[in-house]
Amino acid sequence: MKISGPKGPGAVPPTEPKATQPTRTEGPSFRDVLDRGASPVQEPEGTSPIAQVTARLRAGEVTGAEAVELLIETVVRQKVGQATPAIKERLRAALRRMLAEDPVLAEKVKQLGGDGDQT
Repeated sequence: MKISGPKGPGAVPPTEPKATQPTRTEGPSFRDVLDRGASPVQEPEGTSPIAQVTARLRAGEVTGAEAVELLIETVVRQKVGQATPAIKERLRAALRRMLAEDPVLAEKVKQLGGDGDQT
């Protein structure tokens, strides 16, 4: 007895789209977003930590790299404020790694005036 292949086309499985390199999307620069206040929910001026960092950056009190560090500390305080120092440091390290390794975020940090190498 001879075994033959499939009879007819049958159901075609869906194909996954091929992964591509991230492309730079047109839009405002990271600095422009900070200048407008990056929070989608508008808070009164000066009340959000992001607005405070933005004001200090605009006033020239901090550099882009210092602003990035201040924002990292804000995230750490908001997300794991009561955690152990080890957990806080792990979150800081993860955020710095993301800023350095993600090409889109690294470009945003570069536009802001940070060095992108936050180690």
